[in-house]
Amino acid sequence: MKHVLTSAGLLALGVTALHAYDPEMTRQLSGRPWTVGAVVRGFYDDNPTTSVDKRPAPGGGFLRPTESFGVELSPSVHLNLPLEQTFISLGYIYSLRWYENLSPHNFQQSHEFNGKLRHQFGPKHDMGVDDSFVWSDEPTAVDKGLIITAPIKTRSGVLHNRGAIEDNIWLTQQFGLSFGYVNNWYDYEQENTALQPFGSRSALLDRIEHLFRADARFQVNPSLVALVGYMFGLNTYTGDDLITPPTTAPVTGRVIPALKSEDRNNNTHYVYVGGDVDITAKLRGSLRIGGQFTDYHRLHESSANPYADASLVYVYMPGSSVDVGVRHTRNATDVAAVDGKGHPTLDQETTLLYAQISHQIARNFTGTLLAQYQMSEFSGGLWDGKSEDLFLIGVNFEYRFNRHLAAELGYNYDMLNSDVKDGFGDVRSYERNRFYIGLRANY
Repeated sequence: MKHVLTSAGLLALGVTALHAYDPEMTRQLSGRPWTVGAVVRGFYDDNPTTSVDKRPAPGGGFLRPTESFGVELSPSVHLNLPLEQTFISLGYIYSLRWYENLSPHNFQQSHEFNGKLRHQFGPKHDMGVDDSFVWSDEPTAVDKGLIITAPIKTRSGVLHNRGAIEDNIWLTQQFGLSFGYVNNWYDYEQENTALQPFGSRSALLDRIEHLFRADARFQVNPSLVALVGYMFGLNTYTGDDLITPPTTAPVTGRVIPALKSEDRNNNTHYVYVGGDVDITAKLRGSLRIGGQFTDYHRLHESSANPYADASLVYVYMPGSSVDVGVRHTRNATDVAAVDGKGHPTLDQETTLLYAQISHQIARNFTGTLLAQYQMSEFSGGLWDGKSEDLFLIGVNFEYRFNRHLAAELGYNYDMLNSDVKDGFGDVRSYERNRFYIGLRANY
């Protein structure tokens, strides 16, 4: 999980040098612009299908998820090229996982491509371009570092591409402008079929999200930048399929027509104030707080809610840091059940809490803790006002034998607690435990 923090100190005029521009200090750390690596792990997964673990079985008791041992192989290659005023980064990671007890396919794989471009035009003008492309069948992998919109795993994979552009211009010593654009594209492989004529992942979640941003920034002092900003979101569902079947209203008997993917299209406006600050030389903070206003124009509905995005980064000793934050916004959901009036579930309002702690226990021994907790409330439809909470935690220990080889040991825990139920109980809630041990090599 990665979170981007723009420090006020880095925004101050004259801080960034124009020669040997290398924000990741690649040459200083490795002596060359490229690296290749590989990870080999053995693992145990007690719920690889994220199956419900509290659902009654036909013969009594409860259904138990399938558990499995397995092996993972993950090669990677990265290029970090610092130039005079430009930094270019490219990377590719492949993962192949084999499960000894998983049907109908005991192999699963994922691909991840990352690209980054930074260019410093001068002391008052810089631009960045980022792109990340992920194909995976793990629901938490495609939204890595973001609010997770589909916490339940399916047998089909999903493509997610995230592209971003940012342009920062300082017009005077104190006043500057920042413009940005983020594009998220999701394409799920699971489509409606004759046996499942509505509500597939593709129908519910295939979409393109455009987010345009403009900020006005003021340098209050060398360590603080205050800002006021506006964002416009254009969210278009591209599944072109049914998300709900035709239904009959229980009281009036009126036939409610089936709804399609594009019925959940919406436009969103964000207004906010905030700032970026170097609290001390080791502690940096960022805050955006305001309101979010969403218009579901095809269904003639609208909503308003708070918007917040805040983070703190504390580097308390060399090789050790803490990154914590909170985010509150609306997000897509894989639930769409209609209520008695034919209104579907539109989306979720979510509060996300996250933390990443990395501590250098000894010279060659490092421990890392990752935690993410998102509290979501469904908006509209049969489950309007009902909640769904997702908790993820990961613990990793790495012992580095030398600069090329390290051993690692880790544990991941996922838990979904959902109010979505049927006459037999839970239909979404689950727990998942994963343990792994392996070797990591790089050159």
